[in-house]
Order: sequence, then C-alpha cells, then structure tokens
Amino acid sequence: MTALSPRTIVGARSVVVERTPQRLDPLGAQSAWLLVPLLGTVAVVYAVFSTIGHARGIHDPALAVLALVVLLIAVVVVSIRTHPAFAPFGRWSHFCIIATVVTAACLFTASVWGHNDRIQDDWGQIAVALLLVLMPLYRPVGEVAGSAVVAALVLGALAAAEDSVTIANSPLVYATVAATPILALAAGGAGYAWTLTGETLRWREVARDGQARLEGELRQAAERMVAQERMTSLNAEAVPFLTGLIQRGTVTPEDAQTARAIAERLRADSVRAVASPWLEDTIELALGSRLAASRRPLAGGSDRVDDPDRLERVLTSDQRAIVGALIATVAGFPGLDPASLSITARDPEHPVFVLRARVDGHRGELRRDLLPFVSSLNAVVMRATMRVRGGEVVVRFAYPEAGFPYPGGRRR
Repeated sequence: MTALSPRTIVGARSVVVERTPQRLDPLGAQSAWLLVPLLGTVAVVYAVFSTIGHARGIHDPALAVLALVVLLIAVVVVSIRTHPAFAPFGRWSHFCIIATVVTAACLFTASVWGHNDRIQDDWGQIAVALLLVLMPLYRPVGEVAGSAVVAALVLGALAAAEDSVTIANSPLVYATVAATPILALAAGGAGYAWTLTGETLRWREVARDGQARLEGELRQAAERMVAQERMTSLNAEAVPFLTGLIQRGTVTPEDAQTARAIAERLRADSVRAVASPWLEDTIELALGSRLAASRRPLAGGSDRVDDPDRLERVLTSDQRAIVGALIATVAGFPGLDPASLSITARDPEHPVFVLRARVDGHRGELRRDLLPFVSSLNAVVMRATMRVRGGEVVVRFAYPEAGFPYPGGRRR
C-alpha cells in the first residue's frame, strides 16, 4: 500500500484558486445565478424593442432577425453554462459568450448600415454590457476587463465608421457613445466582484488568525477531555480488575492476559482520541442519535470511513467545509438508512473520495438538495460527480488528475 506523501498534501493544498466569487464563495455565487437569465432576458427584450424602433432604417431584415437569434442563443447558453450544475464557468466559455454577443451586435449594425439615424439607441452595446456586468462573478477581473475593452473597440469602431447619423459630430464621439455602456457596466461589475472577493479573503485571514490564537486552548481542552475519558475507562474496566486481584491475592496466567488486553484497549482508545480522523468525527456528529441504531464496519477497522492512508489530510479548509455540509445534508435526509452512510478514500497519488448512502426519497429532490455541494466542490479545484439511482446516492469527488467519470455512468 502506498502511503500519502507530504509532497502530495502540499501539492493538493497549493493549487492556485482564481480570485472570483465563484471560486472563493461558491454557495454565494450560486445564489446570484438567477441574475444571469434575468439580465439576459432584459437584453433580448430591449433588442426586440430597439429592432422594432429601427424598422424604417433596416435595409436587410434577414440580418436583423439573425442578430436577434444569435443574441438569444448566447443568452440561453450563458444561462445554462453558468448554472451551478455546470460549475465552474471557464475562460473559454466566457470568451465564446462575449464573442457571440458582439457578433450579434455587429449583425444588427450591418442590417441598418447606411440608414441608422442614431447610435445611442442601438441595442448592441447594451446587450454586451448587460452580459459583461455579470462575468466578474465567474471570471477574474482582469480577464473581464480585457473582454470589455475588445468589445468596446469593435463596436466603437463600427459606430465611428457610420456616416448616416443625423447629428453631425466627430467619429470619436460616436465611438464613445457606443463604448461607454460596455466599459461602465463592466467596470461596475468588476468593482463589485473585486470588493466581494477582497472581503472574503480578509474574513478568511481573520478566521485563520482566530483559529491560531485558540489552538492552544483547544489543545488543552482536548487533553482534558481525553484524560477524563481515560479515567472513565479505568473506573469501568481497570479498577474492578485490579480490585479483584487484590482481594484474591494471586495472579494467574489468565489475569496477565486480561491485564494485557485492557492495556492495549486503553492505549488504542488514547491514540484514537488524540488523532481522531476528521471524516469519522464529521459523520458521527452528523448522524447523532442515528449512529447508535446501526453500525456497519468497513475495511480497515473503521465503522464508516475507509481511509487507511488518511487521505483526508489533502483537503483544504474550504473543501472540508463543503464536504462537512454535504455529509450533514445526507445525514439529515428523512429516508436515510444510517447503516449505509460511508466514505471511502483511495489512490494516495491522486486522492479520490466516494460517499455512498441509501436514501428512500424522490430522485429529483435528492439531486436538487445535493447539487449545490457538488457544484461547490467543482468550484474549489476538485472534480465532483453525483449519481442517484435505485435509492442509492453516490457522490464522488477527487482532484482533477484522478480518473472520471463513473465506469458506465454519466458525469453531472
């Protein structure tokens, strides 16, 4: 069996996370997802209204309709792609969406070329701006700024080249009118996301400092708890045995074996109390009173966690928070069979964790309840999948190097 090396732990915990709300605050970004289809719908409605207002100036109706269709496709795709089920939202998805919306804007401009009386009521720059204002929730600020500048240059250049505007002015003014909404809304969205991520990072530093200050006190409290538990064990097992020896006044070979067994149990309990695996503690706390109803042993001597190499050590604080919330959610399902809840961990080189449970419940409801945690794990530099089939819930999460998806299954 290959042991978990310190290099693997350091490598797993040293992965650079993009500075975006989706990466640093996955659950918060999920709650903001409805803004994407909402603003996308606003962009489409305004585009239709603007196209109708330009009816007399449209010399190629087919291009105008095609522009609306392309915009609608972009809105539908970005609404689906940014959904928590498909996190994280990647760089190329961002570039493709913005390129598609800019293309739609260019098609509309082409449909009114030579007959456009006003630049300021064109829908192209507004549609691009409405989608760009949301991008900083999913992509780094610098990347969004680059997209905004390119889009502003393209639409600004087209506006400057138009010579049919009724109000005569410098081409630079036309370019500014077209580019300003794009740059302004993108800057506003970027500023909000930058502030949000900055506050998140500062909160983490405060929490880390507080944890460091409390570490000594927590260690002393743990030592006192361990000592109290050991005294309880001594009073319940060792003291009666020693009292019996004193009363008899003789020591038999059987007494020696009994004393050895008691000593080994006490030593094992002490070691377990000091270095109790985090996953085991989390499951026991989540199940609470259910835990005593049924206990199913797994390979490796653990009741519910099969992690002989202690692969849980690779999990960062963010990942542990999400996994803990996932376990608590599964443990809280009314139809859960407590004996079935377990976690296995394999492959020390590329750790893979699999949570299994049998739950009597509606498949759609189970998927809906677990989806936020699967999405959050994907957002914090892991790859997670979920399968709900035949009353069995299986959630698999691993580092990107590990194999995916399930054999014979589908990735979610």
